[in-house]
Amino acid sequence: MSGPLRRDVSCLPRAFPRYSVLGAALAFLSSCAAPVERGPARPGSTLFLGKVLTMDDKGTVAEAVLVDDRGQILKVGKAFDLQQGLSTSVEVVQLAPGQVLMPGFFDPHMHFLPTLIQSVLGSHDLAPCLPPPYRVDPSVDCKSRSEVLRALSSMKVEDSSAIGSDVFVLGMNLDPSRQTFDNSTGCGKGGPSTFMAQPKFYLDACVTKDRPVLILDQSGHLAYVNQKAFEAVCPNGVVKGCKPPDSVGQGGGEWATDASGNFTGLLRESSGYAPFMKAMQQNLPLALMHSDPVKLAEQGGAEIDRAILALRDAGVTTIADGGLQSVAQVNAVKRFTELPGFPFRITGVVVAEAASGANLQPTAPACEPKAGNDCALPKWLGAGGIKIWVDGSTQGCTAKLDSPYHYLEGGHCSGEGEGRADYDNAQAIVDQLSPLWNQGTWRFNLHANGNGANTWALDALSQLQQGKENPHRVLLIHNTVGQPALSKRIGDLRKGAGTLDKKSVPALDVQVTHLIGHVAYWGHAFVGMLGQETANEIDPIAYDRENEIPFSFHSDSMVTPTRPLWFVEQAVTRRTWSYPDFTREYVLGAKHAATVEEALRAITVVPARHHELDTLLGSIEPGKVADFVVLGANPLDFDPAKGGDPTKISQIPVIQTYINGRATSSRH
Repeated sequence: MSGPLRRDVSCLPRAFPRYSVLGAALAFLSSCAAPVERGPARPGSTLFLGKVLTMDDKGTVAEAVLVDDRGQILKVGKAFDLQQGLSTSVEVVQLAPGQVLMPGFFDPHMHFLPTLIQSVLGSHDLAPCLPPPYRVDPSVDCKSRSEVLRALSSMKVEDSSAIGSDVFVLGMNLDPSRQTFDNSTGCGKGGPSTFMAQPKFYLDACVTKDRPVLILDQSGHLAYVNQKAFEAVCPNGVVKGCKPPDSVGQGGGEWATDASGNFTGLLRESSGYAPFMKAMQQNLPLALMHSDPVKLAEQGGAEIDRAILALRDAGVTTIADGGLQSVAQVNAVKRFTELPGFPFRITGVVVAEAASGANLQPTAPACEPKAGNDCALPKWLGAGGIKIWVDGSTQGCTAKLDSPYHYLEGGHCSGEGEGRADYDNAQAIVDQLSPLWNQGTWRFNLHANGNGANTWALDALSQLQQGKENPHRVLLIHNTVGQPALSKRIGDLRKGAGTLDKKSVPALDVQVTHLIGHVAYWGHAFVGMLGQETANEIDPIAYDRENEIPFSFHSDSMVTPTRPLWFVEQAVTRRTWSYPDFTREYVLGAKHAATVEEALRAITVVPARHHELDTLLGSIEPGKVADFVVLGANPLDFDPAKGGDPTKISQIPVIQTYINGRATSSRH
C-alpha cells in the first residue's frame, strides 16, 4: 500500500449482530476513500482530522488527534503539525465538513441490567410517552399509555390455565404522577388518591386476579401488587397475619397498610418489592437478573442487543452502573463488557449492604495504557464506588423534603407532607457507612432527592470526614430540590470551610449529578406536587455555578432514556410539558439554565471526575484514552448566547463512536 489508510466517517461498513469479532474486524479494516501519502511513523497509529472539541479545562478546539495502537492519545493540536513525519502505515480518519469529534459521552448514573430488562417487556412497558421532541418511535400508541387504568388494561396477559396460576405478570414504568385517571375505562373508578390507597384492587380488575401481578413504578421507588402476589410471598399463601420480611424495613421499604392493617398493594422502595421479585418464576428475565444475572449476559437476545446498541447509537462510550446489588450482578455486568465487540465501558457502584456482606474491596481497570503497559484500556473499569439511598423519589412522593418545601394537599402526593427518608436520621447513615468509609479506599455515591435528604447526607458526610479523612470523591445523586443554603454548604465542604456542630470539617470533594429529565418530563407534574416556586428550584445549576460545584447530567435509566444530547438540550432550554396531551409547554426555572459548554462538560469530563476516571477519560488530551464520538454538527453552534437554537441540539446526529481509537459500528 502506497500510503496510510484514510477513512471518511460518513462512509463506514454496516454493523454486525451480537458484537461479533468478525463484525468488529470488518469495521476496522474497511475503507471507502483513496489512501494518501504521509511520512514515517509508528505502525497501528490513527490520525483523526477535523474540528475537535477537546473538553479540556481551557476549552481547546483542535484540528487533529494522533492515537497509538493501544488507543492512547499521543498528540492533540493543529493538523499541519501532527501530519509531519507520519509513516504510510498510519490510518487517517477524516471528518466530513460540519462534523465534530468530542470525548465519548459518559452517563454517570444509570441501572444497566434493569435497562436491558425493560427492553423485553413489549406491551408490559407502561411508560407514558415522551414529549414530542424526544419521541423516537412514532408507532407507539400514546393514548393507551396516557391513563393509568387504560395502561394496565393494555397489558397482554396469558391465561393462567395455559401457563399456571403461580406465574407472575410483570409490568414496568407505570407513572401515576403523569398519567391521568379516566373512570370510563371499565375496570375501576376513582382518581390518584383512590388508586394509591388500594392499588391491589385495580390490578385485580384491570390486569388479572388469577395470577400474581407486580407493576414497578417508573420512579423505581414504588411498586404495586395484587392480592395473588401477597399469597405468593406470604408463608403457606396465608395473607392474614402475614408480616413483611425484616429485610423490607431494614432497607427503608414498606408494605403499605390501610386503617384495618390490611395490605393495600402499595410497596415502597426496592427492599419493599424485593420479596416479590424473588418469588417470581425463574424463567422471567427480571427474576433472572437476580437469580442468575451472568446467564442473562450469556444468553442475551435480540431485544437486549438492541438496547445495548441504542446506548452506543446515542454516543455513549462509558456508563456508571449505580446500584449493583450483589456479587453476581457485578460479575454479570463485567461479563457483558467481555462479550466480543461490546460497544462501551462500564464502571460499577455497589450497594453498601452488598459490599459489606461480601467483604468486597474496590477494583480498578485491569490494565491502563501507559509506559510499561503494552495494553489497551479494558471495557470493565472495575467497581470502586459505594451506593446508598437516603430517600426515595420526588415524583414517587418519597423524597425527604424539609422546610420550606413540602408536598401540596390536593396534588398527586397529597397527604405526604415532607415525604420520607430511608433512614431514621443522619446518624443511621453514619453507622452504616463508617466501616466502609474508614477503609479509605472507596468512593461514595449518595442518592438524595429532597432538600431534607441532602441535608442528612451532608451531616453524615461531615461527621464521617471529621472522624477520618477520606481522600476520594463523593457524589450526590439527583440533588433535585435545590436550596441556596444547601448548595453553599456543599461549596464550603469542597473548600475546607465546612462545619458541623461548630467544628471544622476537613475538605471533602463533594460533587453532584442531576437527573435533568426531571425538568423535561416531570417539571409540570412537580408544579402540581410541590408548587411553582419549589418546582422552579429543581436541578439548581445556578447554585452549582455560584458555589463552584462540579455538576453532571445522568439518565437514571430505566427512569429516563440515556440520550446525552437530550440532556444538553433539556439543561439549556429548561422546557417542560403538561401531561398527558402536551398542550402546554413552558420554561421551568430559567435562572438554572446551563450554557451549552457547561452541559457538554456535564456529559463528558465531569462524569469522569465523579468516578475518578479523569486521568483516562472525559477529555481529549495526551495520555488519555481515545474514546470519541463524532457528531453531525457542532453543539456549540446552537448556543442561544450566539444566536443558535438550542431546541435543535437533540436532533444532532451521532455519526460514530470510538473505543480505544477503533470504530464501534457504522450507522446510515
